[in-house]
Amino acid sequence: MVPKEDIPAIVRAVIGEMFSVDTARIDRATTATDIDGWDSLAHTVLMVRLERRLGMPISERIAAKASSVGELIDLLSMESATGG
Repeated sequence: MVPKEDIPAIVRAVIGEMFSVDTARIDRATTATDIDGWDSLAHTVLMVRLERRLGMPISERIAAKASSVGELIDLLSMESATGG
């Protein structure tokens, strides 16, 4: 599992890599509708890639609840703090 403080950069990096988007365009307010190709299937793939990169499982609750990049980062950080 990665340190909690590394989660924001990793989330942005994985999103940038997956959707070929400059990470400078990805902020806490970014949502799936802001990024071309981020549909429900891509969201599932994104969660799997994040699990692998972060070294922690991502629950269905987190995957479904996160409505923005910032909320995803917050939920993952909380999950990381409790041991995943």
